[in-house]
This record gives sequence, C-alpha cells and structure tokens, in this order.
Amino acid sequence: MRRLAEVAAIVALATACASGPAARNAARAPPPATATSPAASAAAPTDSPGGAASDPGPWYDPMPLLASLRPEALAYADPSGELPLYDLDASLEAGGAAFALTETVWFTEREGRPLDDVVLRLYANAPAASAGRAAPVRFVSGDCEGGVRCTVAAPSASVITAHLARPLAPHGRVRIRLKLAGILDRIDSSRTTMLGQSMEAMSGLFGGGGGASGGGSGATPGDYGILAVGDGITSLGGFYAVVGRRRGGDWEREDASLGGDLGPDAMSNVRVRITLDPGTELATAGRVVHDEVVDEDGAKRRRVTIAAGMVREVALIASPSFSVASADVDGVHVRSLFLSSEREAGERVLDAATHALDDFEKRFGPYPYRSLDVAEAALVGGAGGVEFSGLATVASMFYHQASSGGALASALSALGGGAGMLSAATGEMREFVVAHEVAHQWWHGLVGSDSRVHPFVDESLAQFSAMLYFEDRYGAARGRAAGDRNVKANYLTMRLMGEPDGPVDRSVAADSTMAYAGLVYGKGPYYYVALRKRLGDARFFDVVRRYVADHRFGFAGPDDFTALAADGAGPGAPAVRALARRWLHEAHGDEDLGKADMTGLLGNLLGGLPGGGSGAPIDAATLNKLLHSLGGGQGDNGKGLDDLLRSLSP
Repeated sequence: MRRLAEVAAIVALATACASGPAARNAARAPPPATATSPAASAAAPTDSPGGAASDPGPWYDPMPLLASLRPEALAYADPSGELPLYDLDASLEAGGAAFALTETVWFTEREGRPLDDVVLRLYANAPAASAGRAAPVRFVSGDCEGGVRCTVAAPSASVITAHLARPLAPHGRVRIRLKLAGILDRIDSSRTTMLGQSMEAMSGLFGGGGGASGGGSGATPGDYGILAVGDGITSLGGFYAVVGRRRGGDWEREDASLGGDLGPDAMSNVRVRITLDPGTELATAGRVVHDEVVDEDGAKRRRVTIAAGMVREVALIASPSFSVASADVDGVHVRSLFLSSEREAGERVLDAATHALDDFEKRFGPYPYRSLDVAEAALVGGAGGVEFSGLATVASMFYHQASSGGALASALSALGGGAGMLSAATGEMREFVVAHEVAHQWWHGLVGSDSRVHPFVDESLAQFSAMLYFEDRYGAARGRAAGDRNVKANYLTMRLMGEPDGPVDRSVAADSTMAYAGLVYGKGPYYYVALRKRLGDARFFDVVRRYVADHRFGFAGPDDFTALAADGAGPGAPAVRALARRWLHEAHGDEDLGKADMTGLLGNLLGGLPGGGSGAPIDAATLNKLLHSLGGGQGDNGKGLDDLLRSLSP
C-alpha cells in the first residue's frame, strides 16, 4: 500500500507551523479449448476423514489455475495441491453495492501438528468492527465436506472458526464450505478529491478519524475503501475468507493494530466465478478462462470465470463506466482501467505501469503472471494505492482534473501555481504511486514477507523501487528529487511534528501512524540507497536478483536481504551488517537525512516540481497566506484545518 503522508504535507505542514465485456476479455487472455473448474477436476480426498494418508496424492488439481502464470514461472510453482485453494462463486448485485458468495476452502495442515480448529479471517471486517459499525461481510452459514464433521461459527466479525469433531491429523485435509453476504460501504465523492484525501491523511497522522466510512468526511482507522463502492466503482478487496496467520503454533484471531496491510501473506490458489451486469468492466488478477452471458431469472447477466494460481490475494474492481487502455510488455498484457471521463490520467497510468514493469523486470527478475491490471478505485483514508497479486489500484484523486481541486487549487494560487501547481504535484505523485504499486508485485507479491510484524521488508523496498524507476527513466537528478518529495518528506514531516527518530524494523502496532509513515516509508528506503552506494551497482543488483530467486513464491525474513548482501562481501561483510544496523535498528535519521526545515521542505514539495511553481523559497508570509486560504474554506474540510491550526500553533 502507498500511504500518502506527503499529500498531507502539502496541506498539513503549513498548517502545523504557523502525511468489455466478453469480447474485450477474450482478447486479454484467450481461454483454453475447455474451461476447467478446479473443483470439478479435483481428486477426491484419499485420506480418511480428519486423518492423513501415507501417500495422499493430489488434494486438488492446481494445473488449470497455474495457467495464469508465464511459462518460465511454472517451473517454480507448487503443483502438489498443498496450498490453500479458495473456490469462490460470487454474484454482484446491480449497482455493485451488495454481493452473495459461496466459498469452499480446501485446507491442508502443513505444520505437522494436529488441529482442533481451522481459523479463517475476514480482514476487511476488522476496521468496521473496531469502530462499532456493521461489518460489510456477514457470515451466513458453514459446514465441512468430504466426510469431515465440524461446527462452523463466527465468534467475531473478522473470525470464522471451523471446530472439527475429530482433530485434523498432521498433513490432514478438510474442505470448509461457507455462505457469505456483503453490503458495501458507500464512499461520498467529496472524500476522493485531493483535498478530501489530504484531510483524511492528516486525520490519520494526527490520531484523529473514527467517522463512518459510508459518508461524511471522517475516516475509520484501517479502512481504505478496498471493500466499498464509490465514484461508480465497486472494489471487492478482502471480500472472501482466508486461512488465518499462525504464530507460535497458535491461530492469530485478533489484530494488534489496524494500520498497514490487513490482508494475508500466505501463497494460495484461487478460482473465481462471478456473475455481474452485462457491460460491467472487470479488473482482476489471474486469467479469464470463461466469459459468457447467461439468463438468470429472466435477466441477462455476465458470468466470468477467473483462474489465479500462486497468488497471495485476489481482488475484483468493477464498473460499468470503465474504459480500458492496454499494452504488452515482453508478453505481459498490461491494462489500465479508469472512468471514461478520465482518459488522459488513465493513459498516463498505463504509461507509468508499462515503464515500471519493464524497468523492474530488468533490475529484479521476471514478473510471474501473464497479465497486470492497474485500476482506478475510490480509495480513502490517505491511501494512494493498494496492491494485490497481479492487480494494483490507484486512488481516484489522481485521476480527477486539477481544476476539481477546488479549495486546494485556490489556496495553492498563493504560491503562484494554482491549478497548474496542483496538476504537477498530482502528476508526479500519481506516477510515483503507480511505480510503488507495480514494485509490490515483487515485494510481498513474488517475495512474501510478514507485513504485520516487519512491514519495512516490502514497503521500504517498494519505495526504493519507485525512486529507482524515476532515476532509470528520467536521470539521477530527477530520481533524487522525486525521492525527496515522495519518500524523505515522510521522515521530515514526522520530525517536524515532534515524533522521535527510531528503528525502521518495527511492527505496524509499534506506535503512531506518523512514526510508521516516517520510518517505514520515509527512512527505510534510504538503507537500500546507502547499501547500493557501498556495494556498487553490479554487486547490489546481483544481490537483489538473488534475493528474488531465493524467495520466489516464498517468504523472506527481515534479515535475509542483508545476509545476502554480506554473503561474499569478504572483509566488507561487517560493514554491510553495521550499515543495516544503523539504518534499520538505530536512530541516525537526522544525521543521515538532514534536519527538517518547514520552509525548505514546502519549497521542495511545491516550488521545485517539474512544470509547477517557480522553485523559489517559500517565506513565512506566503505560508500564512496558504494557511488562511485553506483554513478559511467552506465546509468540514476548512473547519478541520482551522481547528488543527489552533491546536498546533504555539
């Protein structure tokens, strides 16, 4: 996920001182001669109910799902059928605000210990439950299949437990069948503007929020709109139950924090059959293997079957108003999906995504899937983008015309830029977000990691990768400047707000949102900058490619990258480890990144943008003018800025 502390910085730092339908889909991925359902082709269990056979054989046939992989990735895929299979049959109601889901979870015990329970998680329910709101996904019923008896219940909104009549033996297998129903939050369009998102980012950074997600200007902590409908776009992220995390031999049933990424880390196979209105365009991971129009109770409906092998999570983004721009990158079909009224931004997103994919393949190694979708979504809560396997979403605020910035564009006119400056800022941030989300296809997508306890492993690398994209595409000077505005600004904002420096390797629950953004997103990426400088390009990128090769479709620990860098470094190994210790576990940020200066930071964020502003320093009088342009605005956003000014002014 791309958190936008620097979006808020454009507003908050000043405040704080004075964070196709069937035919088109067929072209995207030609279906095989016979579309095969993994459930239909799966072998019956060969073990006794709840037990483990001496030679159990395939649990289900994963090969129809692995068709979503590029041929070179198949050699690294798991053909055993040991990974969880999520077999999903969903129906999206007209208007995209509700769905029904029948889900079968094919689960194999892989730790070698008996289990009394199998715990599934509905992570998208956690933020609503924490805020005392109705959860968007409701558990209707559940049971076990294949001769295994169990009792299925939902002890909390985000937990579903299958209690087995007999303990599941080591390496035993069980199929859990669920019926779920969802009513999606509705996101008001005022929340998806640059100003609305800036206010929600500020709210998160300063510990505010808590308002309902379905309207108004408040943001619920942890709710970024990934399971919601807004701006005519339905986002189905986290809409199905997944096998919960295991820690120390126990199931994780609660979340220590709602910050960061709440979704799963484990690899899985997924088959989706979704029914929706004809004419609704669909963005997703995987490969479309069947696409037809069917008659359902006298109404024409579109039914799409998707095979997604070796993925960490599948999401669906749908809209009847989507247009599509596409291109191919070395055999990967890349699509940008966007509202038809926002084609210019949608085509720029495609341009950035294709360049990022090409660059990262050369730098890191092959992308594993046949396709990559990048879709506009009505994200809120300060999220600029959210990653899923084979799919990235980018916040609607980056697609809206600069003139729609309203109060924010008017306020920026105080700096001599107005809508032009806002357009320049939006354009660079949008491109950075796209590069960051494409990088996530490697960092946490291909190379898994613990996104809750060690979030820097993927987030800091994704930030570094986006800086690398700007360097490779536009030159070293532009790369450094983009890093200053989109990465270092997170750290400097944190320090200006009075948060102390600290370790980068921290859990999402370690402390404030401000510190998480400043350290994981703002400071951590510069470890890789420093390590690259020490090792030199040839050695550094050899380490990166080895890191990907060693952990492809697997799981990397917090020390694995450094261990590879130190391996073979000879007498330089202690210096490599010392560098990691300095950047990841100690507090030298002010010395290494510089001390925060309000005028200099805002001048860099706004005045130095390519094509925007004069680049001249911003004096106190101009900051004050900007402040009062915002604080004096109409409605809740202006009032919120005014209140924040009074609470933070000396």
